[in-house]
Amino acid sequence: MMASYWETARTGFLAFVGVGLLVLVPLVLLHYFRFRRVEPRRAFVLYGLLLYGLVALALIFLPFPSDVAKLCTGDQMLSTVPFQWVTDMNNNMAAYGRSGILAMVQSQAFLQQLFNVVLFVPLGVVLRKAYGKGPLAVIAIGMGLSLAIEVVQYTGNLGFYPCPYRIADVDDLISNTFGGLLGWMMAPAAFVVPRVPSSDEAAAPSGTVTVPRRLIGLISELVFVIVIAKLVLHSDPLWAVCVLVAFRVVLPAAANGMTIGGILLHYRIRSLDGSRANPAQLALRELLGLTGFVAYATVLSPLIGIGWWDLLVVALFVGGAFVFPVFRRDQRGWHEHAARTRDVPVDRQSNSASREAATEAPLDSTAR
Repeated sequence: MMASYWETARTGFLAFVGVGLLVLVPLVLLHYFRFRRVEPRRAFVLYGLLLYGLVALALIFLPFPSDVAKLCTGDQMLSTVPFQWVTDMNNNMAAYGRSGILAMVQSQAFLQQLFNVVLFVPLGVVLRKAYGKGPLAVIAIGMGLSLAIEVVQYTGNLGFYPCPYRIADVDDLISNTFGGLLGWMMAPAAFVVPRVPSSDEAAAPSGTVTVPRRLIGLISELVFVIVIAKLVLHSDPLWAVCVLVAFRVVLPAAANGMTIGGILLHYRIRSLDGSRANPAQLALRELLGLTGFVAYATVLSPLIGIGWWDLLVVALFVGGAFVFPVFRRDQRGWHEHAARTRDVPVDRQSNSASREAATEAPLDSTAR
């Protein structure tokens, strides 16, 4: 019995791996559309529910019948007597001349109901710990889901099979509902389940320059560097790095934090306190960021020739610059934390107004 459960649970887990990969990109896009970031607690709970749901469905409905012709045998596939499993357990123990607690917990009927209880315990835990549901809500949700499962089973998976291949049992409904309630009672001890934050708590603050926006800006700058390196510098990697330093360090230092990507997508580099970033901050930021990575990839890596080290550098750069910030509210990467800088949006209207004020100021002073 346990071997068959493990095999169906394994099938459900493999289905989760496939489905999880399929929904990964849509999940990231959905989170960015709603919150301008990927909220890790919401993503963790969502993937946890996906894993739990697929494994539970596999345990409930698998294996599917191999011979459909043998389904409709006239057997009763609906049990409406509450606690019929107790009678079945006693009859089974009497048939084998067994008694006592040890015999009871080893009986097929008891193990089946225990499985039904345990199956819905994670649901009750998540509903209380992650979503703050009360006991009545957990009972209603658990009973509703269990009833839906029994209806699907009794109708032969909604008519897919001519007859049901699993018994629709009121005892399953009772056990599932009790399992959800038991999970609700056990929820305070489930330290691995986080509370799902509200939409306001999950969203990035207004004015945050998101990772996709910065990524597009970086790609645009790399395009400029590649064009210059190909047409002007004859693909010399060292000169290409120098051009990137000019774009990413010298230009922002001279233009109040504006890079080419920032000019195109309207954001600038500022110090963490909102003041103008100094050249040392910009240099450290780029040494640990894009410029340092490009310099390593084009100049140092061919000289070193250590493959595993290259993989480590790529993982650190991608993780620190793009993966790590995705989950943060401020969207700052490791290199920005080290340099104590951040990207801030540029208000085009305020910029045009400041330029107009700058051109009108000499006229006003002359008039006076």
